[in-house]
Amino acid sequence: MARTIILDVDTGTDDAVAIMVAALHPDIELPACTTVWGNLPVVNTTDNTLRVLDYIERSSVPVYKGLGKPFGPIQIPVPLTDDRSAGKMHPTQLDLPEATSRAQGQSAVEWLVQTLRTRTEPVTLVPVGPLTNIAAALTLDPRSWTESKRS
Repeated sequence: MARTIILDVDTGTDDAVAIMVAALHPDIELPACTTVWGNLPVVNTTDNTLRVLDYIERSSVPVYKGLGKPFGPIQIPVPLTDDRSAGKMHPTQLDLPEATSRAQGQSAVEWLVQTLRTRTEPVTLVPVGPLTNIAAALTLDPRSWTESKRS
């Protein structure tokens, strides 16, 4: 039986590997990926996630764009940018073909709340980026996190 996981990612190179492993593993069901601001702005993490899924021919996995900034004051360095003028290369997008798929219209936080509220089977959340989407979903609907089956 496949284990169901939801990846919450701020996709750069490391999260791209996590997406590929989860989406291609025969014992993992990946119902969606949610994206969040972290190493890069959320517009870039969402685009990178779509690029990875398209590249590995898993564009059927929906992507939900999440929050674009943390709840509180920024405690980590500002997201990296492509600053070639300073002689430094911090790419904001993966070196993959442009995505042909698009993110879903519903926000990641709304989707997480709805999914966790209605799901009857166990699901494992794998947040590999900042926990902003998870914190927002928990804040909006704390009961759905404690009353259903989760691992």
